[in-house]
Amino acid sequence: LVAAYNSKVQELQENAELLAKSERESAWREMAKQVAHEIKNPLTPMKLSIQYLQKSLEDKGPDWDVRFKRSTDMLIEQIDTLSGIATAFSDFAKMPTLNAERFDLLLVLNQVVDLFENDPLADVSFGSELKQAQSIWADKDQITRLFMNLIKNAVQSIPENQEGRVKVLLSFKGYQYIIEVKDNGVGIPIEMREKIFEPNFTTKSTGTGLGLAMCKNIVELSGGEIWFRTEVGKGSSFLVSLPAKSES
Repeated sequence: LVAAYNSKVQELQENAELLAKSERESAWREMAKQVAHEIKNPLTPMKLSIQYLQKSLEDKGPDWDVRFKRSTDMLIEQIDTLSGIATAFSDFAKMPTLNAERFDLLLVLNQVVDLFENDPLADVSFGSELKQAQSIWADKDQITRLFMNLIKNAVQSIPENQEGRVKVLLSFKGYQYIIEVKDNGVGIPIEMREKIFEPNFTTKSTGTGLGLAMCKNIVELSGGEIWFRTEVGKGSSFLVSLPAKSES
């Protein structure tokens, strides 16, 4: 019985390792598809712009300066898009690194919200039931990036013809800081909710779809949790819990 038990444990362990390897390989294949797709998107208009420039040069028309500026502006815009894609994937690859320090969470949230003060797409506001400094032990840069991403996603979820409102709320419950980022956007369709934190998933027409995957990694590395509430047509709330401890 002992031998059979040990054999079965070994078999289960080997199967678990094979499954984990298969899942990792599948994730990398999907990521490779996403990279290829995101890179190909800007390449098509870049190629068309260059072909347009070549034709304009051959024609030598009187509006050459106008054509040249139009094409080069398009090329610069698409190069910026490619650069943004590269930066997003690079940031995602850096996620395992954690440089923890003690900092004031309340101050950081105020600073992040202030960056969106003049956003033309939405009124971004901050409210807190905690008024004095709130010390937390985490990676300050990553926590800043976390809430930058959550607010940016909230703003982008709001239709263009609608007055946007994004609220960031800080509270304290059971030795946890609870931060809620609430919007009045389109909400998340039922069929998309299970995939919302997957690396290659996006509800937007543009972007790499890595924002929420990065958020999830940051929160988990910080010892917290992230979840959401949503209602189609009314908006979503993303909630983050972070442990209120002085050191790890």
